[in-house]
Amino acid sequence: MTEPEVVELADLVPMRTEIGNCIAAFSMVESTLSLLYGNLMHPAPRQLCFLTLDEARHIETKCRIIKAVGQIVLSAQDLPVFKNIMKRVQHKAAVRHKIAHWHVGHWHKNQPVSTVKEMRQMEPRLMPAYFSVKNLDFSPDETLVISDLKDFAAGSAKLANDIIEFASRIPPSVNGGD
Repeated sequence: MTEPEVVELADLVPMRTEIGNCIAAFSMVESTLSLLYGNLMHPAPRQLCFLTLDEARHIETKCRIIKAVGQIVLSAQDLPVFKNIMKRVQHKAAVRHKIAHWHVGHWHKNQPVSTVKEMRQMEPRLMPAYFSVKNLDFSPDETLVISDLKDFAAGSAKLANDIIEFASRIPPSVNGGD
């Protein structure tokens, strides 16, 4: 009788570590949105602005609030950049939702594996929950690999810097301030 062949799967720790980096990077985006909101609301007290925006628990709600204020107080010249930033935030938020709620596991074309060769082809991925509607019909959203996560973290850091840069250009007089 032959011994069963042992297959060692790739370590999932690097993937999980990168997920933590992604969550941290996106939290910087959320923090800079508070700064942007505070600048848009000037001369309102900054602490009250931060407090009120923080009460909106979901990023989609925060974005709607910030967009509504920005549409009113920004100049026509600043609106295109503002709209682009907010569109980027919403895109990042959609990906962040996947990062926060999907599973880390070994992936093989979303199909059960039956051979050692298929087992060796399995790789770490971030994928929809196993028992989600998309997975049950074997047509899941595109999975994410570690390079996607690294790109997300780097893109979130750039977005946070872009928000800070844009917020710093908002003149205090834009909405009645000094």
